[in-house]
Amino acid sequence: MKKIFKKNQIAITSLAIMIAVAGYLNFTKSDVPTVTSYDETDESLDSIDTMDISDGDSLMSEKVDDEIETDDTAAIGDAVLTQAEVSEYVAGAKLEREQTHSKTKESLNEIIENDSLSDDEKQDALEKLTKLTEIIEKEAATEQLLNSKGYGDAVVSISDDNVDVVLNYDELSQADRAQIEDIVTRKTGYGIDQIVISKMNMKES
Repeated sequence: MKKIFKKNQIAITSLAIMIAVAGYLNFTKSDVPTVTSYDETDESLDSIDTMDISDGDSLMSEKVDDEIETDDTAAIGDAVLTQAEVSEYVAGAKLEREQTHSKTKESLNEIIENDSLSDDEKQDALEKLTKLTEIIEKEAATEQLLNSKGYGDAVVSISDDNVDVVLNYDELSQADRAQIEDIVTRKTGYGIDQIVISKMNMKES
């Protein structure tokens, strides 16, 4: 009877030890990360790094594109005048010139018709009026000839000392300048050193 009791006690004790060992193993196994979870963590980190780099490249690309668009805008800003702007400029310049001539004519005619003035004063006014008429004719003839030679939209203004020629151009070659000067000297009688050729620019508002 005692032998049976001892065998049962030994079996129970062994079983208890086995259960305790199994429980301990399960507990320690749940705390240690598996190889699979570690690999997944590395993959997620690699994914984050890759996204950061691509985002940086995207930002740099957008910055370069912005700089290119700014350069293009500046280039557009430096473009030549449109035909509408040229026509507006020419019309305004010629109108201003004609108004000046008209006022001068009116003043000279008042002197000529004024009976209280001397004959010398009237004669001087008459000579100035004749000279003004010649200037108006020369300006028109010079512009017409320049236009026939391919230099259209020119504005020519003659004063006592020089001839101003305003043209619409990007670059004026030496050959073009020589031809323009030849036309102006033949039509106005002024020397080359009295000719001023200027590029057409819109007045700032």
